[in-house]
Amino acid sequence: MELWKTGKWIWAEGYDSVNTYVDAACSFSVSAGQKILMAISVDTNYAFEAGGQLFFGQYADYPFDKVYDLLDLTDAVTPGENRIVIRVWHQGDNSSTARGEAAGLIYEIFADGVCIAASGEDTPVRPVTGYTMGPVEQVSGQLGYSFRYDTRAKEAEFVPCILAEKPLPVRERPIRKLVLGGDEPAVMTVSGTYTDAPDAGKRTLGQRMQFAALRFGRHDLTRRLPSEEGILLNAGDDDGIFFLVDTGRENAGLLSLDIELEEDADILVGWGEHLDDLRVRTIIGGRNFAASVHAAAGRNRFVHPFRRLGMRYLEVHIPAKTARIYYAGIRTTDYPLSREVFFTCADSLHNEIYEVSKRTLRMCMHEHYEDCPWREQALYSMDSRNQMLCGYYAFRETEFPKASLRLMAQSIREDNMLELCSPARVSITIPAFTAIFLTQVYEYLLFSGDSAFVRGLLPVLTRIADEFLRRRDPETGLIACFQEQKYWNFYEWQTGLDGSIAGSVSDEDVTFDAPLCAFVSFGLRALSMILGNLGEREAAAHYFEEHRTLNEDIDRAFWDGDRGVYATYIRRATGEKFHYAELTNSLVVYADAARDDRLDSVLVNLAGKSLIPVTLSHSIFKYEALMKQKERYARTVFMDIAAQWGHMLREGATTFWETIDGARDFSNAGSLCHGWSAIPIALYHRYALPLDGELTGLYECRTEERTAII
Repeated sequence: MELWKTGKWIWAEGYDSVNTYVDAACSFSVSAGQKILMAISVDTNYAFEAGGQLFFGQYADYPFDKVYDLLDLTDAVTPGENRIVIRVWHQGDNSSTARGEAAGLIYEIFADGVCIAASGEDTPVRPVTGYTMGPVEQVSGQLGYSFRYDTRAKEAEFVPCILAEKPLPVRERPIRKLVLGGDEPAVMTVSGTYTDAPDAGKRTLGQRMQFAALRFGRHDLTRRLPSEEGILLNAGDDDGIFFLVDTGRENAGLLSLDIELEEDADILVGWGEHLDDLRVRTIIGGRNFAASVHAAAGRNRFVHPFRRLGMRYLEVHIPAKTARIYYAGIRTTDYPLSREVFFTCADSLHNEIYEVSKRTLRMCMHEHYEDCPWREQALYSMDSRNQMLCGYYAFRETEFPKASLRLMAQSIREDNMLELCSPARVSITIPAFTAIFLTQVYEYLLFSGDSAFVRGLLPVLTRIADEFLRRRDPETGLIACFQEQKYWNFYEWQTGLDGSIAGSVSDEDVTFDAPLCAFVSFGLRALSMILGNLGEREAAAHYFEEHRTLNEDIDRAFWDGDRGVYATYIRRATGEKFHYAELTNSLVVYADAARDDRLDSVLVNLAGKSLIPVTLSHSIFKYEALMKQKERYARTVFMDIAAQWGHMLREGATTFWETIDGARDFSNAGSLCHGWSAIPIALYHRYALPLDGELTGLYECRTEERTAII
């Protein structure tokens, strides 16, 4: 079956701006017994129904490497004439999850390998009048637009399409499609009434919900959703009805509503991960975790297929006197893993930490690895390094990380750094996150043995390594912070390590940064090991020598003999050493840059409380450093995991948080599900399990591998 001989990119004239929705109609005839396949690609996302099934979800890609879905419609069509209407959402500008590119839809439908329908000059299209198009509230700057939908809108007439200028799709989706579940079981925990703020009409959706006065009424944990008979609610004399829905744990999926009204009403829906405000926190700075669905009198069933929500709780405001709720929540969108490892040991706390870590990973696996399902859904190299490493152990999965690694490699910029997020355009990037990509690729090779794929990445890997080497100072051999405004000298969310994204670094403020030097050092080590595995001995020796000499320079320059640890920074102008952190010393040890006669002192300080603490995301480096002396520090490592991850569990976590401060961090925007915090999985497998690592003597541990039931 040869693709793209007939299909052409199409769109609706005049609708290539931001946040637009377009329908395309397709009619075709099939015979009984034929196998019907559809190849489809869009910018930015698509959805359509056929035979009672919802098909949705464009793979995140680049315009120069468009990916298509190959959908099996055999069971979704009937013999004779069939008609489907493909709905496409076009984002149209840059975010952390997509690039702003030209709008377009291309498809071909095949019966037993013969093309029977395709997009082209004769394909009828129409704007989707129900959606508010153009700029609306953004969920976040990283994630992009929310939505406003009017179920009462009269459909526009179909008109001739125009052809769009875009490169043809070149490859099929590299990972499996998400599995769409049914309405996720939930509980209507609280219902009551609300009164809008006096200036509600001038506010964003999130503000309207956040600042409405709530009158709490019934609290009842027995009101289950979905409900066949529906739950009847009344507003009394207030502006409308509100209710809260709890799905019981962190979730990700498509908004799903089934609500009956006696009158038209503009339903507001907000989603979130907690109820710290005694309501869903729908507005945080410029972020709006809210959408609107203007429903008509009667029963309204609505699923929004273009924006995946990360949430546990849903809050709904209905400006009506009565409403009957059959369902409000999400339809889950899980990635279909084929294998899953189950871990057991004598300590039930560690068993629970392992399972919740897996849940955290699952909620951050969709079209690619993502930092969090709630606020950003973006692919970062540092975040995904932790996720991939844990996923290799917990899911025996290499297909999914391979696809994410390819996306990141394709983001290489003219300055030989990776984009901050892939596939995206972001105004800044983090050099240390580019450096760790070398380690990510080595770990993929280690777990997959896929030398052919890794060999194809060598040009990108060497460009990255050579750029860092080019920046080594000729006198000290160290790497200074990046001065230009387009770089963010970030290492972790901790005092003195989170850098600044407000502007460039002046000559007087330039520092040599031990964390950056260490990230580059173990990146060079990883590249050397990759090259050695691929038989490139001369190149492997070259990069290992650069790793070795950089380690010597790190050890000599950053060591503070009075403190017995390594300093984080050296001011280039004065030679002053300052800032002492667990992360810095962990990275130096992880890079093998700490001299043997200094290692004991460093590890004593890491195990103590004398340094600025490491955060959840980078604690893996601290644990790996301490495990250089397993006999002394293994118990310390696992007790610390029990304390920190156990704290989150005691606070009711169903997935692990971005930082230990939870939702109150980042000016009340902290994520309660962050993939980088699943790192206990790697520690259990590396150091507690006889099958995967070396026994520490702490626990009797075992794993059981099963086929996952999706």
